[in-house]
Amino acid sequence: MTQDFSKKMTIVLREDVASWQMTNTLGHIAAYLGNKMSEPFDTGEYFVSKDNLKFPRNSQFPIVTLKATAEEIKNLASKLRETNLLWIAYVQEMVDLGDDEELTKVLATKNSDIMDILGLGIFGPKEELKTLTSTFKLWK
Repeated sequence: MTQDFSKKMTIVLREDVASWQMTNTLGHIAAYLGNKMSEPFDTGEYFVSKDNLKFPRNSQFPIVTLKATAEEIKNLASKLRETNLLWIAYVQEMVDLGDDEELTKVLATKNSDIMDILGLGIFGPKEELKTLTSTFKLWK
């Protein structure tokens, strides 16, 4: 299969998250996007080394991690709601509560404008994602 260079994944993290929250947020966002995308995740089953060892293939799409303020993330989430892009907002309650039934009840009592978004994950055409996230800096 030929690699698709027209799309990418972008993860935007709140710049003030603790390192353990960052890794938790990144993991959940990447898993969600990889699971929900309709495009083939990879271009084959394995890469093979010279000594014939198999290495499972990773995503065929670039993954970029950016940082933003809490307010910038809320603004981006608002813009994403008006698109047809595949995206996810990962909120503090998702970290705090491991039970989806409990999470459903808690989120149903809150307006979205007060939710603490730790990160956003987006998958789609590179140019569209670039336009939406051009003001954010790379996470270093």
